[in-house]
Amino acid sequence: MLPIEDLTNKDKRFDDLAAPGGKVDHVDVYFNAGHPGVEKPHAHVVLWHVPKADESRVAAK
Repeated sequence: MLPIEDLTNKDKRFDDLAAPGGKVDHVDVYFNAGHPGVEKPHAHVVLWHVPKADESRVAAK
């Protein structure tokens, strides 16, 4: 989860982030206006360890 204020801060950088759980096949980033537990607007970052063609087998969108 990345707070929107961090994404819009020109001085904030996200370099050399570690990817837990093995090889990452692809990455999705999407906006969330807030939800219980994290009320502030933020972006979700999803690290996929399965091929894009197999996404529907492991997660609903």
